Amino acid sequence: MPKRINQEKCIRCGICLPECPNAGITEAEDGYVIGTGMCSECFGFHAQSRCVELCPVDAVEDAEEDTTEDDLVARAASCRPDHFPRD
Repeated sequence: MPKRINQEKCIRCGICLPECPNAGITEAEDGYVIGTGMCSECFGFHAQSRCVELCPVDAVEDAEEDTTEDDLVARAASCRPDHFPRD
């Protein structure tokens, strides 16, 4: 399931920012956010969502979004065509 950052828990340490292979995490006025449609749960890059693994305060949570594994694969390919070439 795609991820979101709980702004109430986030301590704005920024450890997640460079870790997203889709460059889907950005700094906003009130903290860090994961762009809608950008999270592929690090498909093709890491076994698990890297931001979840690294967050020291467990601020990264499942987004309330219905997605299938096919959706995540398509997101990864769309965000990173250099890593997922299409024939």
